[in-house]
Amino acid sequence: MPGIEKRKYERVILPSSAPAYVEDPTGKRLGSLRVIGQGGLFCECDPKFYRPGQVVLLRIVDPSEGIERNMNCEVRYIEDNGVGFAFDDIGPDAAVEIGVIIGKYYSAQDQEK
Repeated sequence: MPGIEKRKYERVILPSSAPAYVEDPTGKRLGSLRVIGQGGLFCECDPKFYRPGQVVLLRIVDPSEGIERNMNCEVRYIEDNGVGFAFDDIGPDAAVEIGVIIGKYYSAQDQEK
């Protein structure tokens, strides 16, 4: 059926002013967090280091919320300006922190409309 959203989780777009970002396990900043949902995220980063299906450890950081969460993620898609990752296995603590980020920017999106 055309026009029906088939994604399991709603995505929230973060504004360019958002302080949230993604690091590798060594603490190297990979890029800005641009989209997040309960199922995964999109990081504005250099895509040449990734390939679809690859599983990587990422740290999601939102200093304004005091969040630093390590997550195993699978590369789902690659674009010129970044990489889309699916969360491999999200536990309850990680789900709460992801929910905090989603809620914060979901509210901001509603105010912009």
